[in-house]
Amino acid sequence: MRRSPLLFMITLSILSSLGVGLFGPIYPIFVVERFSASLEDVGLLVAVFGLVAAVFKAPAGRLIDLYGKEKVFFAGVIVGAICSLTYIFAFELTQLYIIEFFFGVSYAMKSPSLLTLMMEISDKGKRGLFLGIFESVYDVVGAVAALLSVIIVSRYGFDTLLFICSWCEAMAGFFVLKSKKVAC
Repeated sequence: MRRSPLLFMITLSILSSLGVGLFGPIYPIFVVERFSASLEDVGLLVAVFGLVAAVFKAPAGRLIDLYGKEKVFFAGVIVGAICSLTYIFAFELTQLYIIEFFFGVSYAMKSPSLLTLMMEISDKGKRGLFLGIFESVYDVVGAVAALLSVIIVSRYGFDTLLFICSWCEAMAGFFVLKSKKVAC
């Protein structure tokens, strides 16, 4: 494994994990507090996200084949960054369902793009190790993000956290576009 692809992968893993991992653990609290929603609503919102992501992953994979993993990943993280910001302006439960739909599309674009990227920048004989490192970094950052999210929300509020999530998503996209020559 060459050094630059490993550093690229770790940086991308950190940014991607923070973009999602900061908000995910406290999402139910956000929905219940800001919208006075029920636990059933929280479950339905998460289900909308998951089902939309599942339905759109295969078409996103085809887009990767046609337009390239970098462009599809960038489009996915930009949609995700916009979704993070739109939570700030949402005040009705119906708006959350729309946001979750687009967040599902965003995730569907990002996930296969990241996997394709990781496979292409890894050495053929060490792909399992490379993906294992990527996933470990992603999970460690996600765990730390869960703790950070509570601190950020308790001190600065949900809006600040959502701005940070949006910034991390956007930076992951720009990082992939800018680093294309290094990684591939």
